[in-house]
Amino acid sequence: MHRVLRALTLLAVWLANPAMADVAPWPTQGRIIYRVYHGDSGLQIGRATHTWSHDATSYAMTTLVETTGLAALFKDFRYQQRSEGTLTAAGLRPQRFTVDQRGKPHQAAVFDWPKGEVRIDRGDSTRQAPLKAGDQDVLSIAHQLAQPGAAKAPVVLTVVSNKSAAVATVRDLGDASVRLPLGELATRHYSVRSDDGKVRIEVWLAAAQHGLPVRIRIENGKGEVLDQQAERVELGTPVQGNPS
Repeated sequence: MHRVLRALTLLAVWLANPAMADVAPWPTQGRIIYRVYHGDSGLQIGRATHTWSHDATSYAMTTLVETTGLAALFKDFRYQQRSEGTLTAAGLRPQRFTVDQRGKPHQAAVFDWPKGEVRIDRGDSTRQAPLKAGDQDVLSIAHQLAQPGAAKAPVVLTVVSNKSAAVATVRDLGDASVRLPLGELATRHYSVRSDDGKVRIEVWLAAAQHGLPVRIRIENGKGEVLDQQAERVELGTPVQGNPS
């Protein structure tokens, strides 16, 4: 009964939001394969595999980034992010965000919503930061943007990573047509930026692909850019093993 009421509540919120009327509900599970490019050079340096699943109450998602081709010969890089949490009428509510990188200690951010704080454990140091409703981690934010109950941009929220909790502004940059390995798609373009420069993310959501993030562009504090562009979207149970 709880799941039925939850589903009806989400449907009501969805229908009440005209901006989301043409976007199908978030698929319960799937996988997106991205080509990872270095900046605007057109040089592919890796591949990212993003998987997710959710039900009426909780979600889990993982992104694995690995170097490929010539880049892998110079640096064998493997970096995995994972976000787990609950689903609410306002969208995603992260509970735990983790990072595993080859050769480095396990790092995690634990969201304590009753206390209104997040604890970031980097393996050799810890820190706490305040939380408020709607705050996200750097992985969940891309899906949160398409949630029917999410606050309409522009909105200010805290974005949590394995390094920091930065207050950022989400802006809706409007419609944009993007050419990707997957093909040319009509998208909605968003930016997520903090005043301190610790968060610089751009996300393109494709209505024809269930509002999924088909392009994610991330810039670090040094101005280095990783541009993830969708090559394939698979809905349903993700195929096991490495993509061909």
